[in-house]
Amino acid sequence: MSRAGVGVVVLSLVAVAAAIKGGFAKMGSLNVRNNNPLNIKISADWAGESFVQSHHIFEVFASPRFGFRAAYIILLQYLERGDNTISSVISKWAPANTDEQNHTGNYIDYVADKMQMSPAEYLLESDLPKLMLYMSEFEGGNGHFTLAQAVEGVELAKREDFVLARLDRLGVSYV
Repeated sequence: MSRAGVGVVVLSLVAVAAAIKGGFAKMGSLNVRNNNPLNIKISADWAGESFVQSHHIFEVFASPRFGFRAAYIILLQYLERGDNTISSVISKWAPANTDEQNHTGNYIDYVADKMQMSPAEYLLESDLPKLMLYMSEFEGGNGHFTLAQAVEGVELAKREDFVLARLDRLGVSYV
C-alpha cells in the first residue's frame, strides 16, 4: 500500500473514532439513534435535519429538540383537523395494520395512563409536550428524552410564523 493509501486509511479511522466519540454511532432504539423521538417518517424538509440521512424510512435530526419541533408541528395540524384526543392522535400516528407492527391499542393505553387522562378526553395545545414525551417512550426512547427537550422543541416551533398562525386558528395564546 502506498503512503497516500495509508494516509487515507488513517484519516478514515480517525473520522470513525470522532463520529463514535461525538455520538453518531449511538446505541439504543431507532428513535434515539435518529434524534427522532416520535419516529417521524421521511416526508418533508424539516429544520434541523441531519446532513446525513442514514435511514431510508425515518427522518434523522441533528438533535432531539428538532425531532420534537417537527412532531409538535404535525400534532398541531392534527388538533386543527379535529384529531384532538389521545385515541384519535395515536390512531392516526401509528394506525393498526395487518402485520401487527403497530400495537395501537397498547400505545393509546400507555400514553393515556402516563398522562392520567381518558383516551377520549380532549387534548389542549398545552398537553402536547407531555404527550410527545410519552409517545417517545412508547416509540422506544425509554428515558432517553426529557420533558425539557420536548418543551425546547415547542419553543423552536413557535418561532415560525406558520406555527403562530396555526395557534391563532386554534385559539391558543402564545405570548
